[in-house]
Amino acid sequence: MLVAILSIMGVLSLVYFGIIVVYSGIETSMAWFWPALGILCFLLAEGLRFYQQNRRRVPLRIPVTIVTLCITGLVVFVGLQVLIFSGMIRTDPEHLDYLIVLGAKVREDDISASLKRRLDKAIFYAQEHPETKLVLSGGRGADEPTTEAMAMAEYLRYNGVAPEQMLLENYSTNTKENMLCSKTVIEYQRELEKEMRREARRQEQIRRMELERFIRKLEGHAEVLRSTSQTVDFRLPKVPVRHIQLAREETPAMMLAEILPDKPLDIGVLTSNFHLYRAMRIGERCGLKELRGVSASADPVLFIHMCVRESFAILKDRFMGNM
Repeated sequence: MLVAILSIMGVLSLVYFGIIVVYSGIETSMAWFWPALGILCFLLAEGLRFYQQNRRRVPLRIPVTIVTLCITGLVVFVGLQVLIFSGMIRTDPEHLDYLIVLGAKVREDDISASLKRRLDKAIFYAQEHPETKLVLSGGRGADEPTTEAMAMAEYLRYNGVAPEQMLLENYSTNTKENMLCSKTVIEYQRELEKEMRREARRQEQIRRMELERFIRKLEGHAEVLRSTSQTVDFRLPKVPVRHIQLAREETPAMMLAEILPDKPLDIGVLTSNFHLYRAMRIGERCGLKELRGVSASADPVLFIHMCVRESFAILKDRFMGNM
């Protein structure tokens, strides 16, 4: 029974490899995994068949070692898949301050299907939440005609997203760099916005103080004229005198606003659903606390392959200390 199962798994792996090659090309990242898995399944099937026929000739330590390795690998793989799928099961957060949109492959004359799905999700979110700024993150690979961020911005502008709603990060080449560089962009933008608000408050305070001085001067002239014996028809211009009181009341409030800390930012990351768990863990490791996830759908044909590939990526980033 087990021999038959291993043989069927080997055949299915080779068939799926053929589907991947036809659908997205032989250059698909880690496509080699499937023929390797198929060959491994056939070898295990033949080894099991040989062991069943020659139990006394095979030392017990060999089958025990092979079974232990297979079970360990299966447990690790299942555990990683649980983590990957746990990242997919979530509802989109509302009213984010910033949403980091992770890039993907850009071709000479088009964007990849994976990137298109992410951008279509970003368009939908931007339309629903116009107050959210999109941080488009992705540099230029060796075989890409432009940076991923530039390609994303062009696609979003073409589909109606306002340029002022987008921030570009053009330097990152992997998920960790995506997060670190996007964090820098957000911090710079935040400081720029705070400086603009401070300047606006200063200008408003100056305007109100000038208005107060002008009205006091007019009131002083009126008092002088009233104290004389002359009858003068003097009328103050129709200026909203309440602005004086507002200026006096808002000055302490402005000073207090400079002292109080900013509210915590609500930051999200948008990427393919199979990639969301790893992206969020890396982002949190890079200092983006309380990161929120927004998932884009994955290609249904390549979904299994992407989940398997993501398992290796999680192990690599865990080993390198990125998450």
